[in-house]
Amino acid sequence: MDNSMISKLSFLGAAFTLFVISLGAWVRLTDAGLGCPDWPGCYGLLTTPDTVDELAKARENYPGANIDIGKAWREMLHRYVAGILGLYVFFITYVSIKYSKQNYILPVLISVLIIIQAIMGMLTVTMLVKPTIVTTHLFFGMLTATLLFINGLKYAEIDISQNKLPKYALVMVFVTWSLLIVQILLGGWTSTNYASLACTDFPKCLDQWYPKEMVFDGAFNLINLPDINYEGGFLAYGAKVAVHYVHRITALILTLFFLLTIYIIFKLEEHSFLKKVIGASIIFFVLQVALGISNVVYSLPLNIAVWHTMNAAILMALISGALYYSLISFTKT
Repeated sequence: MDNSMISKLSFLGAAFTLFVISLGAWVRLTDAGLGCPDWPGCYGLLTTPDTVDELAKARENYPGANIDIGKAWREMLHRYVAGILGLYVFFITYVSIKYSKQNYILPVLISVLIIIQAIMGMLTVTMLVKPTIVTTHLFFGMLTATLLFINGLKYAEIDISQNKLPKYALVMVFVTWSLLIVQILLGGWTSTNYASLACTDFPKCLDQWYPKEMVFDGAFNLINLPDINYEGGFLAYGAKVAVHYVHRITALILTLFFLLTIYIIFKLEEHSFLKKVIGASIIFFVLQVALGISNVVYSLPLNIAVWHTMNAAILMALISGALYYSLISFTKT
């Protein structure tokens, strides 16, 4: 097995991770995140309680649970598919170590990340979908897809221009990437706190450019959250408005920096690979803006909301790929 095959396996893994992320978003948006109150099984089973005896035993062992077989199956499907992804990542790490002479720190790191993701999946259930845990779990899923994509680029041995990338171009790519990471985290926080529809109009929020209903106190508390069930949301309405509004403002800031980065990159005479990655990211960036607006205007339709999450992961992978190229080109001697 050569580097080219490892590269293809990594790109396939990135695509598969996008599917797992979409499946997870579907589970969360259909309020099935607690479809099974235990982990890794479901009401003590490897599947779901379907028979009369299994349901009776589930009610006995979990007297406070509202057993919904549909939600339980959605949650278990996500766990099964995520488990397959974990095995696939371990396989990529194995072949990278066994067959390639390149540095294999990144494949090992991805395997470590998958183990952390499994732990985060457990905590998502045991800590009753606490927003901090769920947002971190979502971000780590996107990070897994991103690192697999970069691993694909690494083993594909992409063409690096002989001309060193200017420092100002590297800085702009890095700033845009940093803002994108912040925006993704804010998007996760908005979703997990059920604040996506805190404003139901666009471009204004509650028919105001700066809504007076906003309350920032408690809107972004990440630690020391109470031990309660967070399904359905916990924040006060004013805090949800604040979260939603901040997510919009950072989206505007990110857009401005992204446009400036496009201008700078396409003014460069060489670096064709970087231009291709940025060019592809333009398509998904425009799509992401359209999906975000559609979420508000059409009251968060399930298909658009899931697509919005997956598209964010694609953007993260592409911009991270651009940063990967930029760092290699800038440090090239």
